[in-house]
Amino acid sequence: MTNIKIFSDFACPFCYIGFSIANKLRQENPHIDMEWIPYELDPNLSLTGDILTNYIPQDQIDMSYKRIERLGAEYGLIYNNKTKKFNTHRLHKAALYANDKGKYYEFAKESFKSIFQYGKNVGDPLILNEIGLIVGLNIIEMNNCIDNNYFDEKMKEAKNLVSVYNIDSVPTFLVDGKKKITLLKDYEKFKKDLLK
Repeated sequence: MTNIKIFSDFACPFCYIGFSIANKLRQENPHIDMEWIPYELDPNLSLTGDILTNYIPQDQIDMSYKRIERLGAEYGLIYNNKTKKFNTHRLHKAALYANDKGKYYEFAKESFKSIFQYGKNVGDPLILNEIGLIVGLNIIEMNNCIDNNYFDEKMKEAKNLVSVYNIDSVPTFLVDGKKKITLLKDYEKFKKDLLK
């Protein structure tokens, strides 16, 4: 069985495309084992979030979004929020909970939509509760697990994997622990690179 580890951060607009590629790929190839590895682009970002231009010049943002929107159009992705960035630490833990409950893909899709379509601050636990309720999670149990450090070890393991495999950008698709694919392209070409 092919194993694909996907290093991804919900705050990354390219990762929304990577998620959409992976989702389509798993529907077409149920024999592929996919593992989602949390990767925090800005672990020290405040819980209130920040403005993207404090980190990246506007012309660079505009140039990046031309490519992002072109690639995302294949999956019907909507990018209304191109100005704000958010802390995703608690969101990653909530996603690990959703994964344990067999609802990772539903949760991740709603999380990406919350950030990029609606511009919601996913650093706010109330927004995470909203996402959890939409996909049918027990948010009391979810928050208890997060607040009692249930996912801390998994987050440490993720950081370790980032170091072991020398991951320096997201999304990164790692096939069978050997081949790294990072450059996004249209689905059929990406699939060919991934599975050849």
